Amino acid sequence: MRVAKFVFAVSCGLSVATASVASADDSKLIAAENQIKKSMADEAAAHRLMAAASRQNAKAHKDAAAATVAIQKAYDQRAKANKDAAQAAADAQAAKALDDMAKADAKRAAADDAFAASEATAADQDKAFAAADADARRIARAAKSHADAKATADLEAAVNAQSAAEDESAKAANDVQEAGAAKQAASNALAKAEALLGTSPGDAAALGQVDKAEADLAKAHHDEQKALAARAKARADYAASSQKVAQAYSAAAAAEHDAKAAAADKKAAEAAMAAAKADQARADAAAAAAAAADEQASHYEQVAAAARAAARASADAAARHTNAANGDLAKAYALRAKANDAMAKAVRDIAKAQHDLAEARKAHARAISDLRAA
Repeated sequence: MRVAKFVFAVSCGLSVATASVASADDSKLIAAENQIKKSMADEAAAHRLMAAASRQNAKAHKDAAAATVAIQKAYDQRAKANKDAAQAAADAQAAKALDDMAKADAKRAAADDAFAASEATAADQDKAFAAADADARRIARAAKSHADAKATADLEAAVNAQSAAEDESAKAANDVQEAGAAKQAASNALAKAEALLGTSPGDAAALGQVDKAEADLAKAHHDEQKALAARAKARADYAASSQKVAQAYSAAAAAEHDAKAAAADKKAAEAAMAAAKADQARADAAAAAAAAADEQASHYEQVAAAARAAARASADAAARHTNAANGDLAKAYALRAKANDAMAKAVRDIAKAQHDLAEARKAHARAISDLRAA
């Protein structure tokens, strides 16, 4: 392979090597550089969309947590009305399970809020990184300097690893989207069933729908947690690769002989390290969200069982008593269904942005190889 100058160009934690030799095929070089510019722009756009969708998802989880509190209060209110001993006992058990669930929901909302913030911070760091890299490329080209071959090879390996990790994140995002759609469908079905039970507590079809919807919700919670755990692993793998990208930048800066190019490479290396730290923070936030989702899934098993028992007890008591709290319970379930609708939309938007980001990463990685071959 001929000796060439490689200056690293990275956006969103990805790096590129820019060749600058008189013998290079200019048309191939220009084409590769244009592809780099396009992929960098696509990465930035996708990352901004992901940050925005993550904020919407965090908001929806806060609304869902508030709805859980409302449901808990309605069960507690109906238990305290004590119109029927068996119903009151079942409602009290449901209220207790939902109190624990509300705490878990609050933790999940906080974790998602932190994750959204980490996405926004990473996007900002990547923007600064791209700007520092652009300066380094420009100065290195003017200096006609030569980069360290090992640093370039290490960089390419790290960038390819980042692209692979981004693919895994995209797969996980699709699984989260599927779980979100299942939660949405089950939550809406449950809200309708609870609304019918509010006016007709003994309705057999509605009771059957409560059983099915609660089971579907419990499964969706577990499916979501599994997908979020996979996302956390992919984010950790990506962060580890980002550290290697930063190390390659530092090696290139240390090996540079031209003073101006070395100074520019050093700034780019510092920006690469800042981006790597942001990627690690994002990985930590993803792990915290997965842990919070695991706690949610565990608690929802208890909530589902208690809610089914309360529905049955309410049906048995219906022939003897009426309870004004039934209407409040139906309204609270409707609030949670609305929050799950918003969540489903947010995770769809996240999945699309993640897919776009993964495709841009692939294009960026291919452009590195094209530049090395030019």
